[in-house]
Amino acid sequence: MTTTGNGCRIAVRFEPDWPAEELPEFARWVEEHGFEELWFSEDLGWSAGLVMAATALAHTRRLRVGLGLVPAVSRNVSTLAMEVAALARLAPNRLTLAIGHGVPAWMERVGARSKTPQAALEETVVALRALLAGERVTTKGRHVRLDDVGLGFPPATIPPILIGTTGPQGLRAAGRSSDGVVLPEVCTPAAVRWARATMNSEGAVVVFAMLNVSDDASEALAQTRSKMLPILDLGIYPRMTEIAGLSDGGNTLTDATLQSMAAAGTPADCARAIGDWAEAGADRVVLIAGGPDPRAIYERLARDVLPLVPTAS
Repeated sequence: MTTTGNGCRIAVRFEPDWPAEELPEFARWVEEHGFEELWFSEDLGWSAGLVMAATALAHTRRLRVGLGLVPAVSRNVSTLAMEVAALARLAPNRLTLAIGHGVPAWMERVGARSKTPQAALEETVVALRALLAGERVTTKGRHVRLDDVGLGFPPATIPPILIGTTGPQGLRAAGRSSDGVVLPEVCTPAAVRWARATMNSEGAVVVFAMLNVSDDASEALAQTRSKMLPILDLGIYPRMTEIAGLSDGGNTLTDATLQSMAAAGTPADCARAIGDWAEAGADRVVLIAGGPDPRAIYERLARDVLPLVPTAS
């Protein structure tokens, strides 16, 4: 079991730019090493997230699968509902789905960028949950328009539907319309506390975080910094970076600040970071290998870090 004493699950992620044919063996490895969850994202031009989630579920027995973020504007919500319903029926209680805006530049490139992204996100989540609940849905929103649409095979149990967002408006939407929130790889423990308070609900808080485990903390930090700076340079997480003390940009990313938003350094450093997110109120920490040998990093996580996480069992 990879759960802290606070009840926070520790998961890992299969990256979208890894070859799809490597997934079956990796998913089995994740399950065999005691991890409860494996997550996927869906990035433009790489492996399709729902296909990868289905593959992981088919090649494991107990492993839970998380998919996020799926862009709200990349497919019609009725199509998304059909896909999610099928997965939820094939693997009951093993799927979590997170919906996001999509990277604006990517959505622009495929002609899917919404003029009302917040409305598109919340309308998609509301309609998706209704369809999965077996309702016939008629709605005429700013983004979602359905006329008496329903599913032939809704799932017996609706999987958790989360929203990926970081701003106050999005967090309030997550609190009223979803089962929780996914926070990005620039999230400090202080940001977890702020997000939970702003969401103002009992919904789940999932934290994505970079992971780099090494006996040489300086090497791990240097590699993680090279991964983190491009994310910060996107400039799409202003409240998260402000909370981290980086409102003037990523060039001031000190080791201390980096270690507040990433599990990077020695095994003890990484265990402490995971414990801090859990203590702040995270329900799941999804760790993303941030070094040149992801499998080796995950092996060290299982072997050297998890035994040090407070009251992990």
